[in-house]
Amino acid sequence: MTATAAPRKRRAMELNAVALMASTVLTGVLGIVFWIVAARVLPASAVGEASSALSAITFLAGLAQLNIVSVLLRFVPQAGRATGGFIARAYGLALGMGLVVTLGFVALGFGSAILGDEWFVPLVFVGATLCYALFLVQDGALTALGSAVWVPLENLVAGLLRVALLFPLVLLSSRWGALAALVVPTLLAVLVVNAFVFRRLVPRHVATSTRSADVGWSSIKGFVAGDYAASALASCVSLLPPVLVSAELGSEAAAYFYVPWYISVAFGTLVWSIAMAFVVEYSSDAGAFRRLIKRSMRLTALVSVAATSVSVLAAPLLLALLGSEYASQGTTLLRIIALSFPFSAGFVVFTALSVARKRLRPLVTALAVKAVVFLAVTAVGLPSFGVEGLALVYLAAEVVTALAVLPIGRRLYRELVASAGRPRAAETEVPARPEGAS
Repeated sequence: MTATAAPRKRRAMELNAVALMASTVLTGVLGIVFWIVAARVLPASAVGEASSALSAITFLAGLAQLNIVSVLLRFVPQAGRATGGFIARAYGLALGMGLVVTLGFVALGFGSAILGDEWFVPLVFVGATLCYALFLVQDGALTALGSAVWVPLENLVAGLLRVALLFPLVLLSSRWGALAALVVPTLLAVLVVNAFVFRRLVPRHVATSTRSADVGWSSIKGFVAGDYAASALASCVSLLPPVLVSAELGSEAAAYFYVPWYISVAFGTLVWSIAMAFVVEYSSDAGAFRRLIKRSMRLTALVSVAATSVSVLAAPLLLALLGSEYASQGTTLLRIIALSFPFSAGFVVFTALSVARKRLRPLVTALAVKAVVFLAVTAVGLPSFGVEGLALVYLAAEVVTALAVLPIGRRLYRELVASAGRPRAAETEVPARPEGAS
């Protein structure tokens, strides 16, 4: 790489990382503003019902999107002329899986347990889940196509629309207004962004590509399967607790629990933004691995320390914006959760190394153990130890998991450093069955 090319690469990774982090911050801040307003205009039971429904929809969308975001990040930079068809098939897979998982969810009665027995409840879950699944995947498409700078604008506009629509929709229906205000802007974002992706970004990517690797879905199915298993397990850990709290402790407890947990999920998305930027740049230039990973780890550490410090110190002030009861019920909860941030960030770095190396079995194993233990203990003990006990269990799970994968992460790092010195073609070739994928 020439002396001028290296700075361009460095700027590209950091620009993508900053853009994705800005998107996460905007989404998080506007999300908190949304729930602050909702808490002021709706009773706690209505807030708890809407937040539980959103958690269920987001969870189903996470299952539906098959973690295609990672697949897009890893393979679109190499796709060349196949880019448009590759992305379209990714969307089709997400929609098909979304329909399957949501119909199963509704058939088992979970939808009516959250939103009631009205005839249109299944349609609400199906439509909202498919919409959110595409919303998740399209950010990966934008990033993989080198246009992560558009992601913050997309999320800013969607977030502002959610807050703006909350007032008129709540006036129309105090029960359904909050959920409608969350879903409608998401649908608009899906329509607008994907028109831009397929009409502008895909043709530009194809025109500027100098090579095309084998990125047919049949050739990467092992990677897709392993990556999806990891994503599904991670979604269980991050998105099921609000649903469990609502089911076991009631909608009011779910309302007080949701914002501290929402901050935790937002932090995970924030550090994953850095990992996504790293994976995209590594996929384009495997030889720059050492420089890219060092810079991404430095940025991840900085964000983790800052997020933990702010959350611990400002917890009562932040939650007081929702009301005194929210601060009373949630301050200790948020502080405990914030202590897990550095360990969660370390696991995200391990995830990025696993995706870059295409060795996913240790990642899936670690996530499976964490998900089973954490959710089993939560489901059994939640009525006894409450939401603060849940936070302590989560902290312990994050600490143990991060320490357990540390030796494997170091080995992956050494392997990637060694492979960075090999000829470029050897590293970018997509194997028929990635090593370690299940």
